[in-house]
Amino acid sequence: MSRLNKAEEIIELAIMFQNSYCGLCIDDIKEHFECSRRSAERMKALLFDLFPEKIELVPTTDKKKRWRFIKGTMNSLISFTSNDFANLEYLKGLSNDENKQKELDELIAKIKALTPQKNTLSLETDIEAILESQGFAVRQYSRVKVDKSVLDKLRLAMLSFKKVEFDYNTDKGLRHITLNPYGIIISDKYYLVGYNDYVNDLRLYKTDKIQNLVVTNEYFIKDENFSLSKYCKNSFSIYQEEPAKITLEFDSKVVQDVLNYHFHPTQKMETLKSGNVKVKFTSGGKLAICHELFKWGVNVKIKKPTWLKEYYKDYLENILKNI
Repeated sequence: MSRLNKAEEIIELAIMFQNSYCGLCIDDIKEHFECSRRSAERMKALLFDLFPEKIELVPTTDKKKRWRFIKGTMNSLISFTSNDFANLEYLKGLSNDENKQKELDELIAKIKALTPQKNTLSLETDIEAILESQGFAVRQYSRVKVDKSVLDKLRLAMLSFKKVEFDYNTDKGLRHITLNPYGIIISDKYYLVGYNDYVNDLRLYKTDKIQNLVVTNEYFIKDENFSLSKYCKNSFSIYQEEPAKITLEFDSKVVQDVLNYHFHPTQKMETLKSGNVKVKFTSGGKLAICHELFKWGVNVKIKKPTWLKEYYKDYLENILKNI
């Protein structure tokens, strides 16, 4: 047996010690792993050496000694994968009982609460991909097509910290761009964000307008203070503007939809005595915010700031002029 397999068995045994209320004896280990008594003794001894302060002897009425872990010992080593959540979502979909579906939703929420925050977003993304691959989910939204070969090249460049060169289609014709690629923001389009040495600043480029992309052999040093998630927090969608404190109030008719909706990473929600829901967040991107507000129709009001009310009003009036 390889060392890797032995390590996997020790981890499995540790989880068994964690989950067993009555404790495990040597015979239990021997039976589960289908090994000799001597091997079972060795596995138990190794586990005791690794966790000397975490083992407790369980009182029994028979002559067999039983052990278990002190409660909570293995919590940090137990993790949940995207497959685990996808299977729970699948089981929820099989039930026609609304109470059971609600109970499964609560169970999923509890398990996610035990998952480190930094892993939660990637888990949700992976779950969506798994459900799609299994034919249980379809993405139904308008978006611009993107050349996968462009994304593959950009991924390679970002992983290897290599500069890219490309021709970019603008209103004034093609421009040749050299860029340090930092990341990609996915919205209705795919946006490449990177550092442009020529303008000495960060810039966004729509990937569908990129032509003749080449990954160069020239390396770049990424700004260690740059964070793609922090960069996105300053904007609504992809629009980078001076962040403003936004306050919206949604009608009680759409309260459940609002409470289950993600507007912005900085959002805070409050249910008012009237039954309405107040949503606050700090963001730039006034045009994208107006696009979002339009989807909620008459069920949303802008409370703050005043200039956003005026901007939205002017925006709607200009649209009506073109009808």
